[in-house]
Amino acid sequence: MIGERLADARKDHKDTQDTLAQQLGVSRYTISSWEQEKSTPSHEDLVRICRLYNVSSDYLLGLSRVERPEEFTREELAQIREFEEFLVWKRRKQ
Repeated sequence: MIGERLADARKDHKDTQDTLAQQLGVSRYTISSWEQEKSTPSHEDLVRICRLYNVSSDYLLGLSRVERPEEFTREELAQIREFEEFLVWKRRKQ
């Protein structure tokens, strides 16, 4: 399931396997292997894919049919990321 859904998410964002590989710091062969379900991404890579493509891990793993828990605009997502960064900064200051 993860291979097909990863390929769909990648194509939805108009990324090639090479582009995704560069963004994740892995080889194109690794991306191809994941998409063909010959191997699976590490936990860290799975998290990075979810953040990059704004999809839930449950969706990629086939545990949910819902790609995203909520649909947000790009502007709203940017605001969420800014708030997340603020919370991390605030936690570190304490």
